[in-house]
Amino acid sequence: MSNDPGTANSDAPLPYAPLPPGARGPLDPPPLGAPPPGFGPQLVIAEGVLTKAAGAADHIFEAFHGPARSVDEPTGKAARELAGWESAAALRISLKNWQNQSKAAETWLARIAESLRASSHTYTSTDQGVEQQFSVLRTYG
Repeated sequence: MSNDPGTANSDAPLPYAPLPPGARGPLDPPPLGAPPPGFGPQLVIAEGVLTKAAGAADHIFEAFHGPARSVDEPTGKAARELAGWESAAALRISLKNWQNQSKAAETWLARIAESLRASSHTYTSTDQGVEQQFSVLRTYG
């Protein structure tokens, strides 16, 4: 017996098991009246919500920035006062790590605010564009 694909082989298993009578297969169309796959409840975002959220991210950034930087001077002073001690090196390393992490948090907050503003603009312009396109159809309908 040959496994050549061009040869008929009645003992070879079917690639897919046949469906029982009345069962629906994965490629059958959905029943009448059913929404197409991927379409659920309509997403509606109230005007200004994304911009307000961006403003909140800006506010968090401003509230975080000052206190995050307030440790720079006292920690640097303490490290200078402890010159020659292991503690001075530990303070400088801790300060550098804190500065890196707080800068990363500030960067994320700025990007979040920027993304929210861009999303607001895109959502609004898309919504207006769709409304404009359908308004033409309504005048002829």
